[in-house]
Amino acid sequence: MSEYIHRMSLIVPESMIPQANQLALIAGESAADVSTFSVADYQDADGNLYAVCSTVIKPIVLQMLGQSLSAENAPLTSDIADIVMAQQAMDAAVMYVDGMTAGIDKIVIAIDIEPLLAFEAMGLTIVGSNADPL
Repeated sequence: MSEYIHRMSLIVPESMIPQANQLALIAGESAADVSTFSVADYQDADGNLYAVCSTVIKPIVLQMLGQSLSAENAPLTSDIADIVMAQQAMDAAVMYVDGMTAGIDKIVIAIDIEPLLAFEAMGLTIVGSNADPL
């Protein structure tokens, strides 16, 4: 059985992409995770842009939510991540609940929800006719 038992979908405001990528370095499995969020190709009703991602994760990723990344007991660490920026992303992360909308002041995390349905429920639409939905 696979260790990847949950699906995590994230909605990152365009202004928080650098911070979210530093957090991805910690939660991910390779240096390439620094490019997890690259294009803000979803928008809300006000025209604010967001980068989105959906991936399968191990339970340990959920264990790190809400924790200090610089603490000695942090479940995941990285020697190459900017811990200050990653902590900014962690501090902005909130778990999705029904009725929640995307916002420029938070990174929304949805667990075990079909990604496109989650993005739509949070009021996001894909930008442009050439955009590639997950």
